Amino acid sequence: MKKLLCLILFSISVFLYAFDRGTLDDHMKIARLSSFRLMGEIDLRTENDVSAPVKYRTLNHEGGMKVTVLEIGDYCELNGKRGLWLWVRLTSPMWVDSGEWIEKYQKFLIFLPDEMPVLDFEE
Repeated sequence: MKKLLCLILFSISVFLYAFDRGTLDDHMKIARLSSFRLMGEIDLRTENDVSAPVKYRTLNHEGGMKVTVLEIGDYCELNGKRGLWLWVRLTSPMWVDSGEWIEKYQKFLIFLPDEMPVLDFEE
C-alpha cells in the first residue's frame, strides 16, 4: 500500500512539474516578444503614453490577462510602487471592470509592479 501511495504522489508531482511553465519574479528578464499571464487588477491605456488616461481596468479572475510584449518602456515608480512600463498585445479576450468584453489582439500600455508575479512566462 505504501508503494502505491508513493507511486501516486510521485506521478502527481511529475504531472504538475511537466505543465508548470514557471513563474517569473525578475521582471528584468522580460524581453520583446515575451509572452505571459498576469493576475490582478491592471490599468490599461490604449495609447502608448504614460500620461494617457486609463481606459479599462482588468478583473482579478482565474484566467488572468495573457499578453505578448511589443515594447519595453521605462523602469520607474508609480503610486509608490517600482515597476516597468510595457506596451503589450492581448493574446486572449477578457472581461474588464466596466463589464465590457475586450477582444484579443488589442494593444495596451500597462504598468507591471515589481511585486506582481508573471505566470506562464515564455521568452
